[in-house]
Formats: sequence, C-alpha cells, structure tokens
Amino acid sequence: LALSPQIRETTIEMIKRFKEAGTLVSFDVNFRGNLWSGDEARECILKILPYVDIFFCSEDTARLTFLKTGTAKEMMKSFTEEYPISIVASTQRIVHSPKRHTFGSVIYDAARDTYYEEEPYRDIEVVDRIGSGDAYISGALYGLLSSGGDCSKAIAFGNATAAVKNTIPGDLPSSNLEEIQTIIKAHNQSGPQSEMAR
Repeated sequence: LALSPQIRETTIEMIKRFKEAGTLVSFDVNFRGNLWSGDEARECILKILPYVDIFFCSEDTARLTFLKTGTAKEMMKSFTEEYPISIVASTQRIVHSPKRHTFGSVIYDAARDTYYEEEPYRDIEVVDRIGSGDAYISGALYGLLSSGGDCSKAIAFGNATAAVKNTIPGDLPSSNLEEIQTIIKAHNQSGPQSEMAR
C-alpha cells in the first residue's frame, strides 16, 4: 500500500470485490514509517476498514497512526464501534534485552464483547525476530478458521507460532502443526515437563 497511489486504489477495489463476494477479510496494518507517513497510511487504511472482518493492529500503531487514546483494550474495542470489524488482535512484546523477549497478545471479539488473553511466552531466547508478526497472524488465523471462530484458539496458535519464530533464523518459520500443538500443550502445563518435548 505504501508503494504508490495506484497500488492503493487497486488494493481497495480488490478488497471491495472480495467482500461483495462474501469473503472473510483480514487486514494487518504493519505500518513502516520509512515507506510513508502516518497521515498517508491513515487516509488509505480508513478506506479499507469498512470491509475488514479481522483486524491486526499494535497498540503503538493505534496511537501513532490512528491517533487513538486510552488503554490498549479501549482502543481495540473502538475500532469495532466505528467499523463493522468483528475481531481485533494486538500483539504485546516486552523487550528485556535484544536477545530476551516476552511475547503475548490480546484479541477482542466484538460479538461477545470479550477480550481473550493467555499467559505470555516469557524470556524467549531470540535468534531472529523478523517475521514473528506475520507468524503470529498465520497462527491466529489458523486458530480462528480451524475452530469456527474460537478466539481462545487464535490466541493459543498465534502466540505459540510467533514465539517459536523468534527462535528460528530467517524470515520464514519452519515449524509444522504438530510441533506448534506440542508447544501449546507444554505452555499450558504446570509442573515438570518432559525433556523430550522440545
């Protein structure tokens, strides 16, 4: 979207056509300040939001690009009040040091007026964080689509997929579904865990 006005026009027209055909539309803001200004991004994205079902937006982007105020949860809910968005997801990363992060997220389901969270993945030994946001989205969408819209599944798969991606070099994760399911199970267990499950 940031590359040219023509790309913006084409993208918006495509989204409209997909929506008219009954497609579920997800959109990740993924703002990059070195490509366009906050004003340009806001002007473009506000034309897209009326067609979005599932919206991915960080707290910083909500504040800086969309000029939102309030808590992260208040800002997430406000998008669903202003647009026909069903679900808003926001990742939460705490950087303890360049190589040690904590990762989690919040999902808001407008139909149920409910926020979903889980215990974050703490003290991840980061090898390469590039691509972890995209990994989160792929996991969250898988969780939603494979469960009929269960936001708790979206949180579980999104957080696990992103956490694992942080430990993998390169911008593409190489984990399969079974590995992610094993990580989710281990994350939700208390007490001793098998040394073999790694």
